[in-house]
Amino acid sequence: MSDLRNTIAHILEHKQHLTEANEATIQQYVVLPILRTLGWDDANLASMEVLPEYKVESRRADYALHIKQDQNPMVLIECKRWNQPIGRNEEQICFYAYSGNVPLAIITNGKLWRFYLSRWEASSLSDRIFCETDIENRESAVTDLGKYLLKANVASGEAEVDAEIALEEKQGPDSSSESVPIRPTIPDNDVIDPKPIRPETTVTSEWTIDRVKDSLSEEMRDFHEANFPEERCNVFYRKVAEIQNLIEAEGWRLKTRWNKKSCRFWLTNNGVTSVKSVFGIHLQYNPFTLHVRIMKKDAEELKRQCGCEFYSVEKNNRTDYIYYYVPEDMSTLRPVLEFAYNKHRGN
Repeated sequence: MSDLRNTIAHILEHKQHLTEANEATIQQYVVLPILRTLGWDDANLASMEVLPEYKVESRRADYALHIKQDQNPMVLIECKRWNQPIGRNEEQICFYAYSGNVPLAIITNGKLWRFYLSRWEASSLSDRIFCETDIENRESAVTDLGKYLLKANVASGEAEVDAEIALEEKQGPDSSSESVPIRPTIPDNDVIDPKPIRPETTVTSEWTIDRVKDSLSEEMRDFHEANFPEERCNVFYRKVAEIQNLIEAEGWRLKTRWNKKSCRFWLTNNGVTSVKSVFGIHLQYNPFTLHVRIMKKDAEELKRQCGCEFYSVEKNNRTDYIYYYVPEDMSTLRPVLEFAYNKHRGN
């Protein structure tokens, strides 16, 4: 991200020229340079990745970012003047994104960048805001813009998944009081025991594909059927069922929380209130992907001791997100899931 860091530094060196600039100047000398360093090509007529004045309904968004021309844009951007508050017209850009089936919407005055997840089910626009970053806080801005607006992350769907995670944690009732993740108890010899003693529990009813499907709302099932092949959905439901059976067999206090492209497992307070997302499985990735909220050093130790291979790490301030390919037999990742559960419940 050194190019992005340098681009932001160059913009800030000349910010005195931007304070009285109009929107077109902000677009030309701030927004487009940042998009270019994030991998978006605004000069290629063949791909037309960055479309200005993108028509939605009877109005226009300043920019639409495309991955494929025969598909809907992935991002809509509304630009303001440097010192103009960015809250104005947020209803407009979010409506455009929602009605145009565009996942991400952004309002920026060049300095402040506010991100919305248009598809998120919420009662207010503020509840759809998953990130707000100021380029004057350079390192934070480099992290946020790279995470949510890097072309590769948008194209792969990771940006949208990360947005969902951010909103789920924002929505959690105890999230505002969470400062540092609770450290797990590790044996004195600093070895992670893959098979600690577990409470005896009885699985009253085994989870199956049909039981998972029956637990979903009709709207959720219809979305899956309309957007993914039936065979893929059934494999996904089977993996969720396997995780549910493991959770019940272990006696873990976790419950599911669904959105349209993933199923997350949240720690509960006395089995009632969801307080923290511990891990989740994603439908849209091929092969299927599982994210687990543990630190990289913990994942490396689990890999060394238990052979649980991970393929990607996303660094975060409070905890890392470790990504695993979902194996044929979910029980092979039991040490990882158990460690994550114990970590976040404080054992």
